Amino acid sequence: MSNVDINHICKGAACNLNLTMTEKLKEMQQEEKDLVFGTFDSETALQLGLYLVEEAKRRSQAVTIDITLKEHRLFLHAMEGTHPDNEDWIRRKNNVVNHFSSSSWHTALRLRSENQTLEQDFNLPSSNYVLAGGAFPLIMENEGQIGTITVSGLPDEEDHDLVTTGIRSFLLQQG
Repeated sequence: MSNVDINHICKGAACNLNLTMTEKLKEMQQEEKDLVFGTFDSETALQLGLYLVEEAKRRSQAVTIDITLKEHRLFLHAMEGTHPDNEDWIRRKNNVVNHFSSSSWHTALRLRSENQTLEQDFNLPSSNYVLAGGAFPLIMENEGQIGTITVSGLPDEEDHDLVTTGIRSFLLQQG
């Protein structure tokens, strides 16, 4: 069970065309309310991780995928064509999600729109935090955020789109 509405499936970055920054931020806030799991365990992580791998292959995209539950990595896969640096990007994106309790792309756009930086305004060093898309909070119904679901290897908005559309489709299939 999830809060995903079948009528709210968005196909790719085209969903964000011509949206104002305020509209984009509201859309991302809504994603964080919609993309919620009823249950989540290591088997769910494996199924979701493999689903995201297949979605990336379908799009001819090479990414590294990480699913972490309560600081315990349950899934990690680096597709052919990725680089070891992707894991460091994942770590830094996950730190942003865990600090701000919103997707890394949502946080990046919000802070940019407010002319804020991680280092100056929050004392968060770039060695451990990065304003880049692709990390999404793993949210469980009645519990809130319990981990992160992250992809790395594409431009910011494409990483975000892959992870959010992948989660949405996966939740719809789970029924």
